[in-house]
Amino acid sequence: MSIDLNMENLGSMIDNIIAGICFFEYDSTTKKLTPFFLNEGLFRMLGYSRVQGMKYLQDIRRSIIPDDIPILEQGIEDVLKDDGVVEIEFRTVTGSGSLRWLQVRGNLYSREGTKYTLVTVVQDITEKKSIEEELHMQAERLHILSEAEGEKIIDYNAKTDVMVIRSSHIYGQKGEAILGDYLQQFNDEYIYEEDKEAYQEVFKGLLKSPKHDSVEFRTKRFDDDYTWYQANLTSLLGSEGYVTRIVGRLINIHEKKLKEIDLLLRAEKDALTGLYNKGATVQLIENAIEEEKSNNTLNALMIIDLDNFKEVNDTHGHAQGDKVLVDTANALSEIFKGGDIVGRIGGDEFVVFMKNINSISNADILASKIENKVDFHLPTEEKDIHVTCSIGIAIFPYHGTNYEELFNKADKAVYTAKANGKNGYRIYDAATTMAYHATRKNTEYNVEKGMEINRSIEDMVMQILYDDKIMESALKSAIELMTVQYKFHRGYICDNEKESVPIQFSASGYEMGKESKEHYELRKVVSETLFESFKNFSIIHDYDVSAEELQYYFQSEGIKSMLYYPLTSKGVFKGAIVLENHEVVQLELEENKIEEIRSLLRILEAHILQIGLMDRLHDFVTHIELFDNMDNYIYIVNTDTYELSFINKKVLMSTPGIRIGDTCYKALQHRDTPCEKCIFKQMDKKDPHARHSEELFNYSLRSWTKCSASWLECKEENALGLMNCIDISEYFIG
Repeated sequence: MSIDLNMENLGSMIDNIIAGICFFEYDSTTKKLTPFFLNEGLFRMLGYSRVQGMKYLQDIRRSIIPDDIPILEQGIEDVLKDDGVVEIEFRTVTGSGSLRWLQVRGNLYSREGTKYTLVTVVQDITEKKSIEEELHMQAERLHILSEAEGEKIIDYNAKTDVMVIRSSHIYGQKGEAILGDYLQQFNDEYIYEEDKEAYQEVFKGLLKSPKHDSVEFRTKRFDDDYTWYQANLTSLLGSEGYVTRIVGRLINIHEKKLKEIDLLLRAEKDALTGLYNKGATVQLIENAIEEEKSNNTLNALMIIDLDNFKEVNDTHGHAQGDKVLVDTANALSEIFKGGDIVGRIGGDEFVVFMKNINSISNADILASKIENKVDFHLPTEEKDIHVTCSIGIAIFPYHGTNYEELFNKADKAVYTAKANGKNGYRIYDAATTMAYHATRKNTEYNVEKGMEINRSIEDMVMQILYDDKIMESALKSAIELMTVQYKFHRGYICDNEKESVPIQFSASGYEMGKESKEHYELRKVVSETLFESFKNFSIIHDYDVSAEELQYYFQSEGIKSMLYYPLTSKGVFKGAIVLENHEVVQLELEENKIEEIRSLLRILEAHILQIGLMDRLHDFVTHIELFDNMDNYIYIVNTDTYELSFINKKVLMSTPGIRIGDTCYKALQHRDTPCEKCIFKQMDKKDPHARHSEELFNYSLRSWTKCSASWLECKEENALGLMNCIDISEYFIG
């Protein structure tokens, strides 16, 4: 049978080729890549009709997962060199919302001026990638098995929710246990009840991002009675870009645990408080440090020293003093549970060793909780005695790799906290620690040699602000890092609407001390006077100030020069960010450093003003609690700035990369500019009951959703819009 290869037949054959055939025009001036011929095979591969596909593919970059766009850009550059065929691989979302891997082979066909014609062949290689992933997983399992020395092997498939536990012949048993719906229907009667929560939390944490973690738990799956095991686990990324496998080893630690329990059962409890005494505390912390050295995790040693405790004994007697100690011990026991070690090592001195804190901000959070709990007022005839605590924190491995080193650093931090007016906490050398922590993911930290900080300070400040879940804690860390980096002596954020300066840092010898109300009032007047005099970001020397209040303040505080950055909202003065220099040598900075500081101050300003926006949500606290527990995806958006002001737990669990403060079009649509037909722009701001619904593809969720928009707070400026999204992928595809 002969076939007449005329143009009509040839076109039909090209359209029916399984692979995609594409011709593109590339303009080197505008960097725009425009398709002018796409065969039917490509549209079938992507799940679009020709009309839908041509419209969607007008901007090729929108069809590619953002992380893979640099691959496309490099591929275009290579094709334009005209050195032969170029091959690249990237991920895309199909019309049905599924994720697929594409392989594109292309070459340069012609060039006219700045216009290039590119010819490409596209193939779906998702199955090939899945096979490669499985081979990688098998290699990982073989590697673990080769080092297992008879231990049990854990292999969890996140895609299928199936857990496989294998036993090697060296251990004395062969075979494997296969457990389906492992996390979805988790009710493992073989795990000791008190250990189930910690076991599940570790698994959930590993599923969020690739990392190493470990957990100790009791199980009777392999023995007649409960036996202690340690699971050392590793989560692995699949080709889709999220965790698809958790593999690891189960080690029998029963004998070791029995020895630890025996250690605790001896006379090693403090008779008064019931906490570990000094000997047991030190021994347990040293044991814990040895274990953590191989786990590459952050841990923290915390010293809690009571303020004004001697006055209690002198005024009220030792019985009342003992009650304060017991109440403090009870407060610490409420806050710290599980594997953390809590002990009393002296008269009014307590120690806590926190294991696997994940981030330094967790130490901040727990220290704040202690401050709130350890706060006792004892009345006397003359004046009340206020018992609070000063807390010093040292981070393992940054500040030491044994108990003595960590204790000495934490003790110095306690001294600094007391010098700053008591009733506070300090992380030893926190600015440097924050810098180490910010670079930790990109640079291997060597405890012996230290580490060069080669990332920009702007990058580090941004990471601190976005990593720390508590805004005030993040701002404290950022102010400290800037003060130390640029060799100032004091730095603080003055909020003219609050009667304190909670966000501040002082170098050793330049402490501000506990501030009185009079001092606050003076600083408020000074801040307003500086704003009236200088208005904008300024470098101010002591000889520049003429106002009497400013002269008095500079002289009484010993200020020689300062960087002053006023905070304003809609032209109204709200406060200031101040960095002070107290040395005789006047402040001199190169122009590039001034611009660097100015940029950092703008970043801090944005985050400080965001607190004001978030405070508005307190009026909707009942709604927020309801939203947080809904099974839909809930977003609250500032409709003028497009910033996300709230996302519920469902969003956080499904899309951990999205943060409060992100723009909605970037987070949900992977766009660089607002959507042309923004769902909130379809509603009248004068109608508080306005509603609008659309079916939209949510790129962060990789699924089609039914989005219902309404007003949470209907205002002309900075109105808050509520977007309630339901996953309709199955219905949409049908």
